[in-house]
This record gives sequence, structure tokens and C-alpha cells, in this order.
Amino acid sequence: MNRPAVLADIVRNGSSQWPDRRAIVSDERTVTYAELDRRSNQVANALAARGIGHGDRVGFLSMNRIEYFETMLGAAKLGAVTVPVNWRLAPGEVGAVLDDADPSVLVVEGDLLALVADAPDRLADRIVVVGAHPDGDGRPSFDTLVDAAADDDPLVDVVDTDVMWQLYTSGTTGQPKGVMLMHLNLLLTADGLADAWHFDPGCVVYVPYPSFHAVGTAWPILTMSRGGTVLLRRAFDPADFLHHVDTEGVTLTMMVPAVLNMVLDEADGSDADLSSLRDIVYGAAPISQAVLARAIELMPGCEFHHAYGLTESTGTVTTMQWHEHRVGEERMKSCGRALPWVEMKLVDPNDGREVEVREVGEVWMRGTTVMKGYHGKPDETADAITDGWLHTGDAGYLDEDGYLYLTDRVKDMIISGGENIYPAEVENVLFEHPAVREAAVVGIPHERWGETVLAVVVPRPGAPVEPDEVIAFCRERLAHYKCPTRVEVRDEPLPLNPTGKVLRRELRTIYDGS
Repeated sequence: MNRPAVLADIVRNGSSQWPDRRAIVSDERTVTYAELDRRSNQVANALAARGIGHGDRVGFLSMNRIEYFETMLGAAKLGAVTVPVNWRLAPGEVGAVLDDADPSVLVVEGDLLALVADAPDRLADRIVVVGAHPDGDGRPSFDTLVDAAADDDPLVDVVDTDVMWQLYTSGTTGQPKGVMLMHLNLLLTADGLADAWHFDPGCVVYVPYPSFHAVGTAWPILTMSRGGTVLLRRAFDPADFLHHVDTEGVTLTMMVPAVLNMVLDEADGSDADLSSLRDIVYGAAPISQAVLARAIELMPGCEFHHAYGLTESTGTVTTMQWHEHRVGEERMKSCGRALPWVEMKLVDPNDGREVEVREVGEVWMRGTTVMKGYHGKPDETADAITDGWLHTGDAGYLDEDGYLYLTDRVKDMIISGGENIYPAEVENVLFEHPAVREAAVVGIPHERWGETVLAVVVPRPGAPVEPDEVIAFCRERLAHYKCPTRVEVRDEPLPLNPTGKVLRRELRTIYDGS
């Protein structure tokens, strides 16, 4: 197999080696590798006809659809940069992202045109509509422009250090920033993870995650780099997942533990054949021993892998492979060891010193998957990267064998009476409570101690939760200063961002008004 030098080589190689194999399957259509290569050539030539070239931004605002990957690959053939835009944002937030990205063309799904109502006026004549076109809307159609373009490869000179992808961070700690990723960032990640997670020509990969999130784009690219088939879904639904495992022979997917829990609940009453599943990668939080044991029982041939990463590192930084899982051992709370191409150290954020084993510090990483920087934000880039070391903003510690244990976001740390409290250590105890299904901890103002711990829990079905009893449960297992002084019980799932991480700021607003 030829190793791709730039992103577009993936589809060029696929067209040459597996022209008739299914590359991407959605509800609307299916494209083979040869069709995807040809269609991406047409997109490239259509973009070039509109004056778009090397370094220009190509925005794409849509739910998951094959045209996004045609556009990304086509833009890459020109040396242009694809900017997927989060369709879950409000119009004002979308406008802020577009103002920062300033795309030379913006492809918008017809049903989502209302989201660009607050876009900068300068973008008005740059919009192209994909999918259903509203009656009377005079903006150009994606299909019309692409169908009319030539299908020869433009063969523009592109190098692996060119930026090709600009993702906006989910904004759990502030305003979204445009993360600039290069060809080599994504290709090295794909090449390194393919063998570990069994991406191969026979793999069938279920991808329900949105393309504006790293996994939603990187996993299809990773799949196609090895000649596999992507099952592209608009959203995650447990019944839909089980159906496609049963009918399409899904071999691999990624999900957060909360979603895996929903899948297991759905599978309890299902007769779907799950024997094709070979690997499930989970992230955003450790998996509980009870959930893993249940998953092993229902999916005995499946291997589970824990991955930790962030957008600025092009995804995965550490992984704990299946053979490293030890149910009942402390290591179950780890997110694994640094990947071979990643250097990692933990640093005291106050004085910059590298901390000792089992001492909490901020995770720093260095390697060729680190972003080029934040678009148009040199000061923020300088704050985030020191001598090539990316400051992740995540707090954790390393054990004697180099396994990383995340305690929380540095900025989510609670300081109560001068003591540092990391929400994850409290949440780990809350997850041990037999009646608790979901839990999150935030700091709220306290007149005497500065901050105190608020726990928000979602009970298991039919299992009542008493706040006082939960507090007592924690006080038996934690230093008292770390324990919640207030517990709120909610019936709805916890609010999550697209990566599956709890939106703590939203919880603070709901329960404390801060």
C-alpha cells in the first residue's frame, strides 16, 4: 500500500487499489472509491472556477453527509483548507465562527440556512446550498456547480506542512478558537492508529459523530486510508447502531461510556447479531467496571480501548489497549500511555516544574500531531505551545508505569478553603453509588470557603436518590473537604458537548445562576 503524503492521496490510492469498493455509505447514497476520487476532482475544479486556491478557507455547515468528504478531499487537492462549522450553535455563535474563519465559499445544508442569518454581510454572495434547496432561494446549488465541473485531477502542488483542516474547539472553557491542522498531523495519526484498532480493508466503521468534531472527520479518513467502508450516520441512536451491526457487519466504532451504557440497555432486549464487532474505542471519561463487565458479556468477541486526546493534538494522545484493561484494578481509571510518536510530561502550572510520579500536574505533549496554531490568534497560540509542547489544559498524574490518570481540566479545579479539588476524583466516587447513572461536579461560590462542591446526579431507572445519603456516601470515601455540600438530582441526561464532555458551565448556570 502506498503511504499517502498528503490528504488527497488517500482517495487517489483508494481509487487505484479498490475502485469498486464502497468508501462511504449513507441513507441518501453510496460512493465507491473511484466515484469519490472523481467527485472530489469535480469539487476541486468547481472551487477553482470560483477563484479558490492554496490557503483559502472552504466552510461547510451541514449535518453528516457524503458531500462534506467530497468537499474536504477536493479542497485538499487545491491546497485549500476545510472548515466544518458546528450546526448545533445558535446563529450568533455561527456568525462569530464565520467571522473568524472568513471562508471564501460556504456550503450550507438547505435546512440549516437559518443558522447563517447572523453571518457577516461579506459572506452573502459566497453561500452555496447543498441538499434540499428552499423554494425561491436564488443561491447556487452545490450539485449544479459540481456536476458541471471537469473530473480531471487538478494536480496542484501541496506539501504535508500545509494547513488543510480548521476545527473550532467546543468552547467548554471560553470562546471557540480555530485549530489549524496540517496534512501530516492527520496522516500520522491515521497511520499510527490503524493497526492498533484494526482498521483494515475489511473493516466496516460506524460513524455517527458530527464532522465538525475531530472523530467525525478523522475516523472516516482513517477508514479510507486502509480501504475500509464508512457507515455515515446523521446522529447516534442505539437501535440504529445495533441494526447496522446486525445487517452491515460493523466491526468498529467509537463512543463515550454514557452512550455505551445506552447501547447495552438497548441490546438487552434485542436479538441483533453482534458477533462482527471487533473493537470499540471509548473516550471523554473512564469506563466503570460494571459497564465494562456488562459489555464483555454482551459482546464477547469485542476489544475495548480507552483513548484520550484533544482537537489541538489531532485527536488521540494516549491509549489503553484491550490487553491492558484489568477489571477491578486501579488501571481501569487510566486512559493509557502516550502513543509512540508523542512525548508527554506533567507540569506544575504555577511554576513550570515537571512534577513527580503520582503528583498532579497539567498534561503537556509534543510531537508531529500538534496543531500549527490558532487561526489569527498568535497570542493564544503562544500561550498554548511552549517550545513545541502543547499545554492541554487537562490535569492528571502518571503512575510508575507511565499510565496517565486524568483528574480534570485545570480550569475546572475547585479551590475550597485553599485546598485543590479535582471534580473527577469526586465523580469517580459518585459513580460507585449503586443508584447513580450519571454524575458531574462543579464548584460554586461559598461565602466562607471561596468555593464549595456541587454534585449533579442522574439516577438509574427505578432507583431513587436521596441527596443527604449521597453526601454521606461520599464522606465515607473521600476527605470531607472534597465532598459535595449540595446534591441536585435531575431526570434528564447531563448536558454534553459534541465530544461527550459535560458542559460544566451550563450546570453552574442551571443550578447556581453563575
